[in-house]
Amino acid sequence: MDKKIMKHMISCFVDPVDSRILLEIKERKTATAKELALTLTDISQASLYRHLGKMVKHGVLIIAEERPVRALMEKVYALNMDENLDIPRLLKENRGDVYMSLFAQFSAALMREFADYTARDGIDILKDGSGFSTGPIAVNSQELETLMIQIGELIAPYRMPEQAAKSGRKMHSLALIVTPPKQGGEKNE
Repeated sequence: MDKKIMKHMISCFVDPVDSRILLEIKERKTATAKELALTLTDISQASLYRHLGKMVKHGVLIIAEERPVRALMEKVYALNMDENLDIPRLLKENRGDVYMSLFAQFSAALMREFADYTARDGIDILKDGSGFSTGPIAVNSQELETLMIQIGELIAPYRMPEQAAKSGRKMHSLALIVTPPKQGGEKNE
């Protein structure tokens, strides 16, 4: 995904209408405007078409197919992301555009979980154990690797399928993001 498209993708995550459209299309893989209108009932048809047109123009969405419906052609929209990437090979190539595309897919999946949760009636954020935070850490490469291994070992017992079957347990997703290092952040003492 090129940088211009990625810039527009990121701006779509910030726009409440665009992000809902993106999440719905990501969930379905493809969708027509009619299908989106049935799910996103609070978005007017004119607004929906305007947002879809903008996202196609900026390359965030593609028209995956056109179907004849009576005298018109119905467009089928899809995200402009390749979900079948050879991730290990691409990571070795150190391509920033691919890395950003993977992060956008990861972010969209997380946003879908939060959107589904916040759309429910009677949520109790604290009781349900949902939350997010961020905090800086200063580590070298070896320390970061050790930390990630320790975190993996810490959560391993809770990832077992039999844990979900125990009374009182609820499934959560635990997302851990290690941001890229800040530029100029390495200090030698």
